[in-house]
Amino acid sequence: MTQALKKISYGFYIVSSKNNEDIAAATVSWVSQVSFDPPLVMAAIKNDGELVNVIAESGVLAINVIGKAEKPLIPEFSKDTEVEGNKINGSLFEEGVTGAPLLTRLPAFVEGKVVEAINKGDHTIFIAEVVNSGVRNPDAEPLMEWETEYHYGG
Repeated sequence: MTQALKKISYGFYIVSSKNNEDIAAATVSWVSQVSFDPPLVMAAIKNDGELVNVIAESGVLAINVIGKAEKPLIPEFSKDTEVEGNKINGSLFEEGVTGAPLLTRLPAFVEGKVVEAINKGDHTIFIAEVVNSGVRNPDAEPLMEWETEYHYGG
């Protein structure tokens, strides 16, 4: 079973959120669009990290797409979130329309308002309606899991 699950293709993203008190961001692989009308996305977030609680409390999230050039950010966002001024784990961010942090060096982002949360297994699946999106670098190619030494499935 593990080998078959590892054959499912994934990209890399930094999912971020902000509630009244905290900002949290983490490297995430399990992200997908799930509906055209209305536009919905989903992100599966580990239950043992700070991000799951911040998203649950705020009801918003941002999916920041990691491009091939930004591969070094994967380990930077695989640890606790550190916020200093307008930087998260050393990366500049700006506030999106939902209040969720948007990492300015990444090629694209999608912001959403959570419409459903499903807590099963060791992750919570957040389904969010897209309310804002943008592309900062249309020529950037998204980083895919098989192009790295990082493997999260299986």
